[in-house]
Amino acid sequence: MRHYKLASRPIGLDTYQETHQMLAVHEIISKIIQNCRPRDQAVAARVSRFWCDVALDWVWRDIDSILPLLRLLAPLVDTESGLAFKDKIQPRNWERFRYYARRVRCLSYDNCVSDRILDIDASSLATDVSVTLFALKPDGFGPLLPNVQEIHWTASYDALNLQHALAFLNSSVKTLDITLYSEGEDDLHIAARVLCTISGIHGLCLETFKFKSTRTSHQLLQSMVSLLQEQQSIKVLDIKIDTPSLLTDATQDPIYPALPKELKEFVTDLVFRGSDDYLIRARTIVRQAPQLRSLKLHLNGLFDWWPSEFRYLAPLLELSELENLEFVTSHPIHLDPGDIAIMGKSFPQMVRFVIEPVRSDFEFGIKATALINFAMAFPKLQVLGITIEQIREPLKLPWRSAEQPSLSPPPAYPSFNSSTFRLLDIGPSFLSDDDIPDMAELLSVLCHNPLFQIDYAQPDDNSANAWRKVQALVNLVHEAERDTTKPYHEWSQALILDNMDIEEDEESMMWKKK
Repeated sequence: MRHYKLASRPIGLDTYQETHQMLAVHEIISKIIQNCRPRDQAVAARVSRFWCDVALDWVWRDIDSILPLLRLLAPLVDTESGLAFKDKIQPRNWERFRYYARRVRCLSYDNCVSDRILDIDASSLATDVSVTLFALKPDGFGPLLPNVQEIHWTASYDALNLQHALAFLNSSVKTLDITLYSEGEDDLHIAARVLCTISGIHGLCLETFKFKSTRTSHQLLQSMVSLLQEQQSIKVLDIKIDTPSLLTDATQDPIYPALPKELKEFVTDLVFRGSDDYLIRARTIVRQAPQLRSLKLHLNGLFDWWPSEFRYLAPLLELSELENLEFVTSHPIHLDPGDIAIMGKSFPQMVRFVIEPVRSDFEFGIKATALINFAMAFPKLQVLGITIEQIREPLKLPWRSAEQPSLSPPPAYPSFNSSTFRLLDIGPSFLSDDDIPDMAELLSVLCHNPLFQIDYAQPDDNSANAWRKVQALVNLVHEAERDTTKPYHEWSQALILDNMDIEEDEESMMWKKK
């Protein structure tokens, strides 16, 4: 047995000294505190003066309410018009405010969130709060939040609270996220004025702009157009309107021509009155934002017509840099193998392709074997969301019909990228028990990533169980030791047929054999 001689000098002291020196390095302490819980970050601020400065940067970096900052200036009191300053703001409190405010990088506020200090259900600010901040701010103080980069502001049933966000906007803001739950025309007028004011803020260069409203108006949309025209620096744009029926041809048309030329990501409700109207709007988006990398469209038809064929995707084929394409629609879109091949050539960088129907309709989508075409067309694909049409007859898998001489090597069949493809979302696609072996074999050959998953939204319990069984069989193939003396598809087929009695353990949600 080997023995080790203890050093004559105490090792613990050196280790302590080295550790102490490490904990005096700003980058190391910052990394440690960054990964702590908020409560522990606050505790770390009390360790030492050096730790305090580092820890406070993280405590105040991302705050979910403006109230803690306002209370640095003066106590707040609940009034009939909302929260207001109880006392006059003392000059010395502005320096205390600056000490913490300069650390804020992300500010979130929702006037419907309760306030624990005053024990009230909502935290709407009184109308004169922002006016007071502007009027009493010392000369030369500068922006209230000089380093803030993101502002997420929600006005729930009180649009007046939107105007308070203006007090904290300055040239350092790169992301602006506004949510408005409006009740009437007055709220929409207020929101429109706020957007117009934002358009005129000197030095503001937004990179991300998100706007969500339960209603809209001509004035609000025109104000949004003005903002987009002024903020051509926007790279990410997300506009959602929950009542698209209010949008007419005359009101929505100005939005798309105003899209920033450098736009990379776009999420919006695409409202149309028929096929011609849909194509015009889609072509306008492509023409105005040719460098799009991510496009998500919530299709909202005002009549009974919905795009269901490949030709309605054709306008988007010019977006050669597209990496993420997502359609949320009432009906699936039918794609033939030739359509998929064309899209593969048009979208060489595609990593996420999703057509998400909001209701079940098994008449449109793709044939199950068209998954092979997707594997061939999109070598970088990571996520595929598509409706698979109901299988009417046994699948004609190409490797089963290939007759090869016994001495020749087996043919190589296409598969998704084994290191990147991880999710197949088949939504409400129907699958019968009889089709489980064929589907499991198909996916076992196409999907070799051990982290591969099938996602589904099934109103039919029988179909949901069938897809769960397919997932279990694919997992079984991935985990089994392969017999290299047989072609992969023959080996996986035999393994699947031998384990068709596999079932789900409901308690552990794991899969096991009977």
